[in-house]
Amino acid sequence: MNQQEDAVIKNRHDEWSAAWNKHDPKLMAGFFVADGELVNPFGRHVKGTAEIQKLFTEEQAGPMAGTTYSGTISGIRYLANNIAIVDVDGQISGMKADGAVAPPFKHHVTWIAEKKDGKWMALGARAFAFVAAPAPAT
Repeated sequence: MNQQEDAVIKNRHDEWSAAWNKHDPKLMAGFFVADGELVNPFGRHVKGTAEIQKLFTEEQAGPMAGTTYSGTISGIRYLANNIAIVDVDGQISGMKADGAVAPPFKHHVTWIAEKKDGKWMALGARAFAFVAAPAPAT
């Protein structure tokens, strides 16, 4: 595509970050199309904005309460004028595990985006954490 459209997508990601940091599940779910899908890094798969909002509500009342999200877009690939695959390197700070603050959770999100009514929306998002490759056999 072009740098101008890349900037629009990056701005949309900044809007997503702000929604997370407001801890507003309804606003967060509003970034997805009506039949959008989400797979969180813990393997939960939900479909539709109602289920996505429910997942965000549970997360934001639990381990994600009070967290801070930040992310950097590492790649954008356009499949059509209104469809893109967006790769994001993300980090969630302030998660609590067993009552203690956990180290920042670094993860990756692949966002399948569709431009609808001038706004980039998530058809799907897949969040995952990379694991170290096994050592070579000796």
